[in-house]
Amino acid sequence: MSSFIDQIPFITVASFDIFMRTMKKSEGKRTIFGRGSAAKQPASLAQTPSGIVVRTYSDLNCPNNDLIVDDLGKTFDAEQLCYMAVEKLEIGPLVAPLFALAHASLELWCSPNEKILCSKDCLREFVLRIRFIPPEVTLDKLPHIDSRMFDYLFQQIRSDFINDRIDYRDKSEEQELGLGVVDMVRYGKQREISLNDLQGLGPRDFIPTGAKNKYRNIIEKKRLQMNFKPYLEGQHNLYKTDSIVKVQLTYMKSIMHYAKHYGMEKFKITVNGSDIASAEVKPYDSQFPGLNIHEGKDGKVMKMVSHFLNMYCSGS
Repeated sequence: MSSFIDQIPFITVASFDIFMRTMKKSEGKRTIFGRGSAAKQPASLAQTPSGIVVRTYSDLNCPNNDLIVDDLGKTFDAEQLCYMAVEKLEIGPLVAPLFALAHASLELWCSPNEKILCSKDCLREFVLRIRFIPPEVTLDKLPHIDSRMFDYLFQQIRSDFINDRIDYRDKSEEQELGLGVVDMVRYGKQREISLNDLQGLGPRDFIPTGAKNKYRNIIEKKRLQMNFKPYLEGQHNLYKTDSIVKVQLTYMKSIMHYAKHYGMEKFKITVNGSDIASAEVKPYDSQFPGLNIHEGKDGKVMKMVSHFLNMYCSGS
């Protein structure tokens, strides 16, 4: 029987990798999120003094399924650890190339061939993320292609939303609270929680940290819960006969719609230590899909690199 890795589709990205190595991460910018104010996640296994841990996303009040590696002295490729974590989550090999390892700060991706030593002297911590976000037309089909990968993408987007890691076109508290209501409905449907019991849950677990901080004391928390109540009842009735997947899709698509471009990566292009341009990788953007290079301070688009776009999207 073939191994999990043997079943993973081969994707050639060598040329694209060469290009990406000419780009330097901009100071104060996130190569993963393209913004500078993302909150760090706490270490989930801080008590582990050695080895490697690959953290994974999981739902509220659910145990995590992190990959823990304790083969001390052994060196792994980042891609190998990525696929080990994907396999542990029982996600199929067909979609495994969409995943990548990020450093624990979520500021930088690991290159596939990065060597990671499982050391007894320190804990190496990484995060498993879906790096290559499927376009909307594929998102609708994803639950049928690989339901576990679909659920993981939902939890990743939810985590980014809750931890204020998304850059919005036009951010409003009303949008954030509305998405919190949809998420509460989804949580209730998945856990088979009645509307009565659902209304007793704290809505602060379903809204972003920034919005949550506005409701700190007992009176404000109670006011938030009372304001949620009628909207929760309305949304609960609206989605009463819908599947959990449909509620998840509503949540995910809403966040992607409000975001400037979810999954976009930003880079600085430098020559002899001087920044000459910036680059944005966003293969499915409705206006400027592909690799956009901006020259100068005004950010004027200098060039659309269709060659790299084709490689990025097709892997050929």
